[in-house]
Amino acid sequence: MTKLRNFVPSSILALAVLLLPPSAWTGSGAAASTAVAPSAPVLLKSHAIVDDTVVRLSDLFEGLDSPGQSLGQTRIARAPEPGQSVEVKARWLQAVARAYALPWRPASRFDKVTVERASQVIEGKRIEAAAIDALADRGISGNLSIVFDNPAIAIHLPTDVPASLAVANFTYNSNSGRFTGQIVAPAEGRALAQSTVTGRAVEMTEIPVLVRRIEPGEVIAKRDIQWISTRVDRLSRNTVSSQDRLLGKSPRRPLRPGERILSADLREPLLVTKNSIVTIRLANSRMVLTAQGRALDQGAVDDVVRVMNTKSKQIISATVVESGLVQVYATIMAGIDVEGRK
Repeated sequence: MTKLRNFVPSSILALAVLLLPPSAWTGSGAAASTAVAPSAPVLLKSHAIVDDTVVRLSDLFEGLDSPGQSLGQTRIARAPEPGQSVEVKARWLQAVARAYALPWRPASRFDKVTVERASQVIEGKRIEAAAIDALADRGISGNLSIVFDNPAIAIHLPTDVPASLAVANFTYNSNSGRFTGQIVAPAEGRALAQSTVTGRAVEMTEIPVLVRRIEPGEVIAKRDIQWISTRVDRLSRNTVSSQDRLLGKSPRRPLRPGERILSADLREPLLVTKNSIVTIRLANSRMVLTAQGRALDQGAVDDVVRVMNTKSKQIISATVVESGLVQVYATIMAGIDVEGRK
């Protein structure tokens, strides 16, 4: 909120007499002779929104105008800049009421009115688009995003002018990606608002992420994937950037929706779980033998897991082939029959 000393030229007294008739400050009550006292009770407003360059009596007080009278339209001060506000406090309000013979006195020194100037706002998204256009005019294009040093940047304009803007004095450093420029509004005619903007242009890319939480053991399907736009400079070399690298995989840890996924977070889906019953297969060119076993480890395809033969209780190493099936080499099974006997 703008401080009162910035509302008008140098002091509270200067503010009080601005646009008031000189006779109002003779000290003899001359203002009452030129202003018709309102017939209705005069009440102080707590908040006023003005849509003009000046503040009028009716912006501060209620009950001023009666038929044939226009006291409320009297200009008493300059309005704040568009989008700004000021607090008008009890001492100043009492001086104005006395000057115009208003039947009002402050109830306490804490009485005040907040005066706000209406505006139309040009927000950061439009300023960002203008900066991207300025980059394109200099041959710099691509999937770019603008990161302002001041993320809350906005421009306020009066409500009766076009809400347009232009970029002037724009400079860009291709090595650092940093830029600076002057935002001027409206785009044509006399500039009513301007602001210096600085920031950086960053390259954007699309990456696949999950739409729901997925736990280890689950298999990622196409319906679990969505694409988001993110800054290239925030990605590591191991960030998953292809949908094909996600499909059919299982997470090593719980993965949350929307988070970037690293290659190390993924594995082939588990086909054998710990303590599950599996089929042990021995195959060579002449025969295929099978036996029942219990997995002592979990594993995906091509993982080597420990398996205990349920008959002989002998523990062997086997390679996961598919769900519930492991395979061993003939050298490992030498001397052991399918019933587990030596």
